[in-house]
Amino acid sequence: MRVLQISDIHLLSNKDECLLSVPVYTKFSNTMNFILENKKRLSIDFIIVTGDISHDGSLSSYDLFFDWMERLKLPFSFIPGNHDNKKVLLNLNDRVSCFSDLGSLGGDDWCFLSIDSVVDGEDFGVINHDALSKFEVLLKKDPFRKKALFLHHHLLPVGTPLVDVCNLKNANELLSLCNKYGVKFIGSGHAHTPFQAKINDVIISVSPAICFQWENGTEDVSIFNASGFNIISFDEDVHVETYFI
Repeated sequence: MRVLQISDIHLLSNKDECLLSVPVYTKFSNTMNFILENKKRLSIDFIIVTGDISHDGSLSSYDLFFDWMERLKLPFSFIPGNHDNKKVLLNLNDRVSCFSDLGSLGGDDWCFLSIDSVVDGEDFGVINHDALSKFEVLLKKDPFRKKALFLHHHLLPVGTPLVDVCNLKNANELLSLCNKYGVKFIGSGHAHTPFQAKINDVIISVSPAICFQWENGTEDVSIFNASGFNIISFDEDVHVETYFI
């Protein structure tokens, strides 16, 4: 099973608007065109979007996003990011024929899970106690399938101070549960940079952003103007391919 993970699109209400001088809709549409033109070669089974679809939370920015997802004609699911308007976004998914609940996409071998790490009005992430408790219940209910978790905020420092100050603040609590119940993969976005590590048996992977990447090691607003995404192969082992265009 091959899963396309895209993250941090940061669309604005008008497709001609720019963010930090980057035409974010053009970056998104170029990436989607690349995926569409190479759909057979990439061999994607479904798409998971790990947040910050919109930068301003506007209805029109989500319309731009959903129009493209319909064109790809692949099952997809999404997790809100800290820039998203959850109320607007979650009310729109029933308008899109390709939207699927993430939990329905894993098949016989894998259980795909998501968790909300967004704190309203903050850039950093926290998973509250109730959400962690519900996550543990889900892990206990399915002891036989291999498990993968997706969320918005990155758990580990990626080496860029600008974003490492706003990662998941209670990452150790989440990692403890994942190690206890045999989670094999954790995928996130938010950091605008690719990153991979392994702690015990858990692969921790951060997808690059669609809009732009932060310069490695920067403490200030400094960008690397490229779009990126991950394709994750969920087989007996997990393999991550990172693409930049």
